[in-house]
Amino acid sequence: MFTSPKTQSSIRTIPLPKVLIKELKAIKKHTKSEFVVCDKQGKPVIPRTYQYAFASLQKKAGIKNIKGFHSLRHTFATNALQAGMDIKSIADIMGHKNPMITMTRYAHSMFDYKKDILNRMYKK
Repeated sequence: MFTSPKTQSSIRTIPLPKVLIKELKAIKKHTKSEFVVCDKQGKPVIPRTYQYAFASLQKKAGIKNIKGFHSLRHTFATNALQAGMDIKSIADIMGHKNPMITMTRYAHSMFDYKKDILNRMYKK
């Protein structure tokens, strides 16, 4: 499905890690379509199909309590913070005009990180 983005900040260039580019190129070799994710006829997959496939993969992997494909945005934001990425960069990648949206909606508190920082602060 091709539609206009919700906001102007949604129009952006998203950097990809080398490992992902390699994987996408490998997938692309197996299709004659201009799309990486497509059906057998080479047409783009509709969102509902993604949702069903995501639920099926979760079930096969024994993963519970993930509330849909959108939850991966939350996981990305949290993992990026844990890896040390600054909040402005995360907001840019996610298409948020204001980094506070990223902080309040997507960057979940990391208990182990807080515990580690406190231990370093009070280490004697």
